Amino acid sequence: MRNFLLGCAVLFVAQGGLEARDWTSSDGKKIVADFVELDGEVVVLKMRGKEYRVPLAKLSEEDQEFAKSQGAVAEEPEKAGSLFGEELKPGGTVLATGLLDEDVIKALSGNKLKPTQMKIKLSLPADFDPGKPQKVFWAVGGINNEGERLKGNIGTFEGRGRTPESKGWIVISADTEHGNPRESTVAECKGDKEFHLQVIEEMTKVWPGFKTWKHACGGHSSGAKGTFFRIAQLLKADANVVGGYFSGCNQSMAALAQEETGVRKSAFKGVKGYQSTGDKDNLVDENHIESVGDEMKSAGFREIRSKTFPGGHTTSPEQQAEALDWFLEGE
Repeated sequence: MRNFLLGCAVLFVAQGGLEARDWTSSDGKKIVADFVELDGEVVVLKMRGKEYRVPLAKLSEEDQEFAKSQGAVAEEPEKAGSLFGEELKPGGTVLATGLLDEDVIKALSGNKLKPTQMKIKLSLPADFDPGKPQKVFWAVGGINNEGERLKGNIGTFEGRGRTPESKGWIVISADTEHGNPRESTVAECKGDKEFHLQVIEEMTKVWPGFKTWKHACGGHSSGAKGTFFRIAQLLKADANVVGGYFSGCNQSMAALAQEETGVRKSAFKGVKGYQSTGDKDNLVDENHIESVGDEMKSAGFREIRSKTFPGGHTTSPEQQAEALDWFLEGE
């Protein structure tokens, strides 16, 4: 406390030209200083370019209340923002609809349903604060048939989104008004790249730091194949991609995704790949697991884990949780 009272008269003169405040100690002595922050039970004050740490209890009751109020303001998280006019709330889920850009509509002109709109579904963790780094999980839907295509990425949101949501990840998926913009996960699809690049840019408008946050993607079966394309699209947008979760995957689409987006193999070196397969999966055997892993390595993935669990052609929430934790290791 000696620094708090040292040279009070001199400090009044020295601080007179700054936007400072009168501070009174608990025994009635005063100085002029700037408030920096409240660090627990200590107030940090700045005088003549130097910071001093003053115990909160050493200040008058009025100044203690002021410091607490300023500390509360500093700790208040940024507002979550809004997307296409829909308010985003921590702990909430929203489905927002907006118009596609003209170049995206043109890119999707070969799509038989001629989409003009995009739908983005978001689930935010309860402690979401866009002013802090976040984790984003992209739920990718399968396209084994026309029904699944119409169900889209958003249709897989609940089933694939629960585990990431429970672990504090933002969960996101996007479709056109007619469902998945992709019409195949095993062949080139014009327009899906442009569609998701617009989705990423729309999210960046809401949260400027969006691309720097940690992104992971995941899906089951043909959704796992689609995950390769989502990873490539995010990398194309210079997003920070840390992992891909491939459940029940019997074919790697990494090379095709690179060809479709123009992303180099070197971009995949920082993306971890997690293969998850049921030990009784009738669509994925040991040869599939090995070949997918080899193809991923050939495409640029450097870290790959392949694990099995008791079950058939389904997902394992436990292994998905393990994958999400692994993606963050070393980050």
